[in-house]
Amino acid sequence: MTSCIFCKIYKAKEGVIYENKFFYAQFDAFPVSPGHAEVIPIRHVTSFLELTEKEWMSLKSTISKVIEIIEKTNLKELYEKFLQDPLNEKSEQFCKKMLTHIGIEKKPDGYNIGVNEGEAAGRTIDHLHIHIIPRYSGDVKDYVGGIRHVIPGMGNYRK
Repeated sequence: MTSCIFCKIYKAKEGVIYENKFFYAQFDAFPVSPGHAEVIPIRHVTSFLELTEKEWMSLKSTISKVIEIIEKTNLKELYEKFLQDPLNEKSEQFCKKMLTHIGIEKKPDGYNIGVNEGEAAGRTIDHLHIHIIPRYSGDVKDYVGGIRHVIPGMGNYRK
């Protein structure tokens, strides 16, 4: 699709950190945690449910490879480089926050891996992308419930 930002990025090979037959990956320009990356189907699809069986089978190894890349990347250098030519002012703010993040010079202690499936779930780009968000011990006060925190007050079900 000519108007899709993810299709344009792949065509230009700008910022692609990994690719295989079905997917490519890039570091998110608006990171919520150091190393935040996205796995994106090369084929333009909007929904997770549109993946073919072959794409689905390839997804696990793709995510594993991207996690390896995240763990081998000097994240401080990555965000310093991003700040040399930021995408826009908001991206610049996010990247600056990464440089002061508790995990900037650490290996991640865990990951949130997720999809915003539909506009009501937060999808802002109509091309499927799977977020790989590294997590670091101490990066939030209450980690229990993980992605359940997407709904305010519903995260920690143990309280």
